[in-house]
Amino acid sequence: MGVIRDDVFVEEIRSVRQTAFGVAYLILKNTSDCEDAMSAAIVKAYEHRNSLLKRGSFRAWFLRILRNEAYTILRERRKVIKTDEIPESPQPFPDADRSLDLRAALMRLKKDQRNVLYLREEGYSMEEIAAVLQVPVGTVKSRISRAKETLRSYLEVN
Repeated sequence: MGVIRDDVFVEEIRSVRQTAFGVAYLILKNTSDCEDAMSAAIVKAYEHRNSLLKRGSFRAWFLRILRNEAYTILRERRKVIKTDEIPESPQPFPDADRSLDLRAALMRLKKDQRNVLYLREEGYSMEEIAAVLQVPVGTVKSRISRAKETLRSYLEVN
């Protein structure tokens, strides 16, 4: 692809910002840490923007960088014991406020199942989700299927 112009880079970041924040929140569960991960990912992406081969893969490429930054922050946070902080309430699924049962069921899912459902709901293709999570497309499909089945079973009980 060559050089990505600054205005194109900014446009791409704006288009993925909300989804990216949600992905970071699924990992970090803390708004402040999500903002740190976003900032670090944007800087890293900007510094390496010319290594991106195809513009169509920008979203997956950026989300992979963000995911790595979020896990780095998570590892660092685990090294520090914070006794005076109360975790913030999760907001990655804005529509979940309509149903506390749905929200509770979503939070009971395994992290990998929550991640694929979130990305799919945000409009990512199976291939893009696979690229972001660095797993085969078949794994994405099976995680989505299992997540839906598990959600159904949780919601039928309530």
